[in-house]
Amino acid sequence: MQNSLDYLSKPLNSETTELAKVFTLNFRDSKKGRLFVPIYDYRFPFVFEVKYAYLSKFLEQNNASGNHYHKIKEEILIPLEGRYEFWLEDINTKEKEKISLEDSDLKAIYIKTGISHKVVSKGESGVLLVLALSASSLYDEIEYEVS
Repeated sequence: MQNSLDYLSKPLNSETTELAKVFTLNFRDSKKGRLFVPIYDYRFPFVFEVKYAYLSKFLEQNNASGNHYHKIKEEILIPLEGRYEFWLEDINTKEKEKISLEDSDLKAIYIKTGISHKVVSKGESGVLLVLALSASSLYDEIEYEVS
């Protein structure tokens, strides 16, 4: 018997930008004043098998994280609270892109290897969920400033 809520585990759609892929998360208005939003389901993985997850909590406006790229780790970044600018640069072609997302968009952004990324919190605070192919490693966090 198929569970009628399985469809919620698949993103509504995805948009491929120049340097990333942006997923629109599916949801349902489950109870008054609340949304049910599946973030990850092993049956319908976004791009890779998630092996590591963490939260990045931003405590002030215009705080930035990143300015690095990975050779191994792929990431899906999901704004849980707040507004963000994602600054991206392909380290080989030098192509640049800026993507703005906020928690109410219910979107996730996929960052592949070789794409330097900087995340800037545009609100006074925020929480970003990171789903990753592998654990964080100083060896695989190569500094590369995106401007």
